[in-house]
Amino acid sequence: MVLLTAVDERDEAQWITREFSSRRSRGDWEFQDMAVLYRTNAQSRAFEEAMLSAGVPYRIVGATGFYERREVKDLIAYLRLIANPHDDEAFLRAVSVPRRGLGETSLATLGRFATQWGKPLLEMARTADRVPDLRPNVRDGLRRFAELIDGLSASLGAASPSEVLNGVVKAISFEEVLKAEGAEGEDRIANVEELLTSAAEWSEEVGQEEEERVTPLQQFLARTALLAAPDDVKGASSGVTLMTLHTAKGLEWPVVALAGMEEGLFPTRRAIDAGDVEEERRLCYVGVTRARDRLYLSWAKARRWGGKRMETMQSRFLKVLPAQGVREERTSGLFSSGWQSRGSNYYRNRWRPDEGEAWTGDDLSAPTTAGADDQENQVAPRYVKGERVRHNTFGSGTVLGLLGSGRNTKVEVKFDNEEFGSKLLLLPKTGLERDWEGA
Repeated sequence: MVLLTAVDERDEAQWITREFSSRRSRGDWEFQDMAVLYRTNAQSRAFEEAMLSAGVPYRIVGATGFYERREVKDLIAYLRLIANPHDDEAFLRAVSVPRRGLGETSLATLGRFATQWGKPLLEMARTADRVPDLRPNVRDGLRRFAELIDGLSASLGAASPSEVLNGVVKAISFEEVLKAEGAEGEDRIANVEELLTSAAEWSEEVGQEEEERVTPLQQFLARTALLAAPDDVKGASSGVTLMTLHTAKGLEWPVVALAGMEEGLFPTRRAIDAGDVEEERRLCYVGVTRARDRLYLSWAKARRWGGKRMETMQSRFLKVLPAQGVREERTSGLFSSGWQSRGSNYYRNRWRPDEGEAWTGDDLSAPTTAGADDQENQVAPRYVKGERVRHNTFGSGTVLGLLGSGRNTKVEVKFDNEEFGSKLLLLPKTGLERDWEGA
């Protein structure tokens, strides 16, 4: 049994992905022998992105891919329309969320005249009064929608993707709309918060450093299009299984990673507030017993909720682990972020046998109290020209050089994927790690 402590949800997903890939390369197990289980569907996003980036095949059971979920596609449609007022496909999806009394017949009429006059649908909606065969209430609904998009474009068009997303969610009262759907709506709200987290992560890593000719929103949409596009890696029957713990009942795999073992996530905040975590405990038992040969339990010291990074505490379920037979691991990110660690070097401890150091129940949640000099050293250049590195979005690449110092240090990386080419990234926010396998 392995207990993993990670920096955040991305760090957690990347470590597990690399671990699974390494185990497969060594001939221990095939990808179809491995599964990642989590408490909520929204947690799949980090694992999908990590596995897509690493080229690890996977399949999601009991749910669609994150960027294919209805509420995510609805919000992406708004972003696309704000970024490009000529996107008729985005218009047709966004104008129907929430419902505005605009039926298929009315939209078909609008589309017919848009084609006839050679105008995009959003422009036609602005001048709906001039479109014949539309009822007065339909014309009002179209005009109000056009005013909404125009207002969001004017105020947020050049803002960060997370700011635009927040603006859209508030402008259409999206959470209230989803809450009306009951229990299913709560899961969809969690996916909305995860999309906000994805946008916030993107801003931290890339921001406006890529290309000044396009807005941050356009850059973010280009990335989500890559993640949502059909790919042989996704849905592979021979890939790693991703699913919720509820869906996993009755199934087994040789290797299982049980992710997100934090208070408020597993057990859930609702169960804690209600003073009833026994069902959560039983669900945890289900997850633990899904593994035939090897079990990984992981938690993150911080997790983003709705784009905001929040410190966490490890789940109470981890505190009852036996003192023997548990190998403790910490991701490499913990050593570069100032977190206290008992191990001397992540990669030196990386392949300790299962009979190695046992978990003793130490408090793993306390960060170090680094001074100003220590904090400055944490963001000092840690890479040299020619070194191989990996980025969770752009993949592997080679360091071309460093510019600046301290917290303003930037690293230039030439990525192997020609589509990304060379990029200048702010070092403290890059999310870069050394690519030991590609070195």
